[in-house]
Amino acid sequence: MKTVDDYRRELRFSLFLQELDKTTIRDILDEVSSECSTYAEAVEKFGEPEEYASAFPEVKTKRRMPLFMFIGSTLAILWIISNIVRRETSADDAVTLGHMLVTFLPALGIIALCILIDFLRALRRASKI
Repeated sequence: MKTVDDYRRELRFSLFLQELDKTTIRDILDEVSSECSTYAEAVEKFGEPEEYASAFPEVKTKRRMPLFMFIGSTLAILWIISNIVRRETSADDAVTLGHMLVTFLPALGIIALCILIDFLRALRRASKI
């Protein structure tokens, strides 16, 4: 059974994705809390959390690349370049599956890890509102 707190949590995240300022988000959440006591009542009065959040205008802010994604991309590119240069300077000219895995698998792992870190940081920032 979902409670009004579940509705508020879903609404908070949807409003956060629209980049509304914290005071506006708090005001909207307080309004929901004051007028509804259950999830079903909130859905009946305001609609689904995503729909209600979309009723507010999205704030256009300068989008910046998340920090860890930038670092991860840079490290991945450097890893690939260093492996290609090292392979070019070695006497072995054959490109094997092992060479390909050593070159690209760690780079993809770094990028995936950095995406996960940035996503978790965004979730934490959204929950602090």
